[in-house]
This record gives sequence, structure tokens and C-alpha cells, in this order.
Amino acid sequence: MAKAAISTATRAPRGTKAVAEAFLTAVDEIPEPQRADVVKAALALIRDRQKEARDKAKSAKEKRKAKGPKAPIPSKAVAPPKAAAKKAVASAKAKKSPAKRGKAAQKKASESASTPSDETTKPTIT
Repeated sequence: MAKAAISTATRAPRGTKAVAEAFLTAVDEIPEPQRADVVKAALALIRDRQKEARDKAKSAKEKRKAKGPKAPIPSKAVAPPKAAAKKAVASAKAKKSPAKRGKAAQKKASESASTPSDETTKPTIT
């Protein structure tokens, strides 16, 4: 009944195929008479290690919970006053004044006006 509950439409987690192929490649190198026992022992070892990892994570979570809540961490949206002041100064320095921007635009316009356009340099054929 348990096998019927597993659907073939669901996708396996990332890396499953690589692990399965590596396992089966290693199993192929084992002599045939020992293969079944080795596979059973390997799967039991894998299950035990997974259980140990879950237990370790669970105990670590309980220890953190027993310690008590930590001080609240300020969100990134609220910047400390010093940082906000530094950002304002930096953005003000980065912006050019309108007078400087106007001079640069005028300089570009005068350069483009002094170079002849492609239409005027082409000879006309009549």
C-alpha cells in the first residue's frame, strides 16, 4: 500500500539522480554473491546517519529555544542615523550641479554642430 501512495508524477529532489548513479556504480563493482548483503548494510547505514543528523538538528533547536529569545535584530529598512547622514552626503556629492550639467550639454551640442553631418559631405550625383 505504501508503494501505491508514491506517485511517479512527483519530482525527486535535486541531486537524487547523481547519488543513485554513484551508488549503483559502486554496487556494480561488488561481487555478485555479496552484493545483496552489502546493499542492505549500506542502506541501513544511510538511514542511521540521516536519523542522527535529524536528532542533532532537533537537539540544537531545543538548546536555542531553551536559551531564550535574542535581542530583536533591526531591519535593513531602518538605517542608523549615522549611516543615513553618510548616504545623504555621498548622494549630494555624486550629483552634479545644474550649472555644470548645462555646460557639459552645451559643449556636446557645440561639438556636434561643428562636425559636418553625413548628408553634407556626400557628393551629389546628377
